[in-house]
Amino acid sequence: MYGFDNIAAHNGWAMAVVGASIVFLGLVVLSFVISQIHKILNLWEKRDAPKQRPAEAPAATKDQSKAKSYQAPYLPSVDDLISIYRPLVEQLKEPFEIPQLFEISNKMDLPHPHLSIKQLWDAEVLIAQGDGTFTWNKQKGN
Repeated sequence: MYGFDNIAAHNGWAMAVVGASIVFLGLVVLSFVISQIHKILNLWEKRDAPKQRPAEAPAATKDQSKAKSYQAPYLPSVDDLISIYRPLVEQLKEPFEIPQLFEISNKMDLPHPHLSIKQLWDAEVLIAQGDGTFTWNKQKGN
């Protein structure tokens, strides 16, 4: 087998394309390096020159008192939360799960239900039973 049949049988066309691609890529890289050599030479020539620092930028002139600062979302006090959430808890059968209370508070469109429920839990108005259910502390929640 000679000629083009032999080239095709041994993947010669693919090897020729890969070889030509490698040569072309090498030439592209070489041309890029040559086009940037003047910058490299300038750096090399100025390596002993002292470096000059840029001038300091002027301080910010924006009035700090007018800048908006982060404000935490307003949460009512624990007593206000108790008066809001007690009727909701009375609708649930005790012991209840937090997702049930959260769902009702979302339906009632109460602000920040996650934070409010967490605040009631921290104030020990909601008492964890240990199995994922909670009860309302009637002593603190009245």
